[in-house]
Amino acid sequence: MNKRARQRLIGVTVLIVIIIGAIIFGSSMTGAGGAYKKSIADVRSDKELVGKQVQVEGPVVKGSWTPGASPFVFSIGDKDDPNAEGLEILWDRPVPSAFGDGTTAIVTGIVNDDMSVTAKTLITQCPSKYASATDALTVDALLSSTLGAATVKITGYIVNGSIKPSGSAERFVVGTLAAGGESVPVLFDGALPQGVEDGAKVVVTGSLEDNGIFNATDLALDEAQKK
Repeated sequence: MNKRARQRLIGVTVLIVIIIGAIIFGSSMTGAGGAYKKSIADVRSDKELVGKQVQVEGPVVKGSWTPGASPFVFSIGDKDDPNAEGLEILWDRPVPSAFGDGTTAIVTGIVNDDMSVTAKTLITQCPSKYASATDALTVDALLSSTLGAATVKITGYIVNGSIKPSGSAERFVVGTLAAGGESVPVLFDGALPQGVEDGAKVVVTGSLEDNGIFNATDLALDEAQKK
């Protein structure tokens, strides 16, 4: 190979290395749709981000949202600093069914003048959660009992098509698989664990109210379904 060819090869190699480095650097700096991946603290404090697209994530702050509001407004917190002030998010599309207090929300949107974010995309992520159903009542046993408003654990299957967004009067319905079996509507404002879907067997802790709705404080999949 002559000198000129070697120089040309070296030049092309250097150019390729520069391009690859730029791609890697750019991908590490930005998220979906060219959004800058930022912490909640960054967005709240950096005025230069106003008008720019960012991607942030954090757990939904309990009590920061009103069911059915339009636009839907909520706050996400800093998972590494629970005492830090949350970041306000504005969302004008249907709320994901898994949304709830403590749900991890991944938001891509535009930073507003008041340092809130108008979201273009909203993705919710919840870890799987399991519990034993060995000491839980069936729905039939619950409805035939005289436990009143005592806190109990029940188990059953999510009735197909019954899951609704957080904040609904009935979040989902739990029933039995047997023909003619009983079912009970459940009120639950927390995050739905991953895998809670139509037909899933769940373990629910809470109490049966006078209006016939089971007011849940905790929800998990039956650990027998763990793969």
